[in-house]
Amino acid sequence: MVEYPSSRDSCDPSGDPSGVEHLFGADELFFSTTDSRGRIRRANAIFMRLSGYPRGSLVGQPHSIVRHADMPAGLFRSVWDSIEAGYAATAYITNRSCDGGRYRVLATIVPSGDGYLSVRTLPMLTGLRDRMEEVYERVREVESASAAAGSTRRQVAAAGNSALLAELRGLGYADAVSFTRQVLPEEVAALVASGVGIPDRPGATGPVGRVLTAMNAVEEETSGLVGVLEEGRSLVEVLGRRADQIDRLSQRLGELRQALRRLGEESQEQASAPQPAQGGQTWREVDALVLECAEQLRPLHGQVEELRGDVDSVRFAIALMRLHNLAAGFFALQLLEGDDELGANDAVGSLVELCTALEAGAASLTRRLDLLSARSDLVAEELEAVAGSLAATTAPLAELLRAAGSTIGPDGSGTAAPGGYDGDNEDDGDAVAAVRALAGDGFPQARDLADLAGRVRDLDLPYQEERVDARLEEVRAALAELGA
Repeated sequence: MVEYPSSRDSCDPSGDPSGVEHLFGADELFFSTTDSRGRIRRANAIFMRLSGYPRGSLVGQPHSIVRHADMPAGLFRSVWDSIEAGYAATAYITNRSCDGGRYRVLATIVPSGDGYLSVRTLPMLTGLRDRMEEVYERVREVESASAAAGSTRRQVAAAGNSALLAELRGLGYADAVSFTRQVLPEEVAALVASGVGIPDRPGATGPVGRVLTAMNAVEEETSGLVGVLEEGRSLVEVLGRRADQIDRLSQRLGELRQALRRLGEESQEQASAPQPAQGGQTWREVDALVLECAEQLRPLHGQVEELRGDVDSVRFAIALMRLHNLAAGFFALQLLEGDDELGANDAVGSLVELCTALEAGAASLTRRLDLLSARSDLVAEELEAVAGSLAATTAPLAELLRAAGSTIGPDGSGTAAPGGYDGDNEDDGDAVAAVRALAGDGFPQARDLADLAGRVRDLDLPYQEERVDARLEEVRAALAELGA
């Protein structure tokens, strides 16, 4: 059940900050915009309703007017650091309404002109929200200790920021930017999966009606990308595992080359040294094959990690674009239905700011998709090449070991070969055993890398840039009619 704040006539900013929680629906996206110093410039009616403040009393006020005591200073320091550096920032935030109550949101803040735009949604990943609130409690304890030690407000916020970063790393996020890039796509995917979408109003007329129609069309044009949010998350996880696998394989190939060199040195010193079978491979030939694999693997770890970052970047761009599209569409609907007034509170300016953020997001998505497509082709080719080289090395390596008196089995065990080395010499036995152990059952990683190459190539990115741009051009024309 949705609970609304008390009327503004009973507004009591000094009220109990642990008071009633004001709830709102998943389809009630709301926003505010600020100048570069965080002073409120614009907001929609839902924000006014939840905060309980009359709109006029908030314009020009610092956004901290709705700050709740549960929020650590370090969180806001982290947010400011991100947005001042030009990044988006996503965070679970509890705000305080003017009657002493609270409302909990997922806030996504982006640079906007000479200020910032914050779109708030209902947190869908409630388990993660609850864990982050536990994190905030621990961060506040650090800040309280810092304040008690005589630190300034800036020093307290810095201590809180450091504590928050440590907590994020403990949860698997490298930093606040990583948290934003991973959490926003999950939240937007869950929001869309819950059925939230821009309502269609076929009979809507006028410039605002055309904006709503265009937002509906953009939503339709990007609907296929929603699946990329889930597929991309799975691919990111696989890329991470394969990058680690490549590291381990690179180390193994390096050790195998060392063992092969020892075997070669011993083959020259021992009269009973293993000789290759007719048409077989010498240790130098096998070493050359292993070296080729190692050289191909050397840059591949970095390329896979870069591709992983590209997929993450595209997922985030999709989520941010969908978020701003929803926010702009719902606000246009609110204007049409009279929840917000077109001629008051700089509603046109709000609509322009939301649509500008959407347009910037579309351009960013195009750039990131192009980069991902190019990198996908490159990495897939490299993965296939390495897979082929590994497969081509397995048989010659096995042949060399057979000539040396061993055969490769799935368990790594070996048997003496007639006329070959029998392992009586301790040093020679160690060299053969080392090669055999490192050869193992061959290179099953080749199949994993080949499969990954196929998956990378098959990643579907159904985005029609020209069609979206045409819709955005319609939006620009409608806004121009409104005097924007």
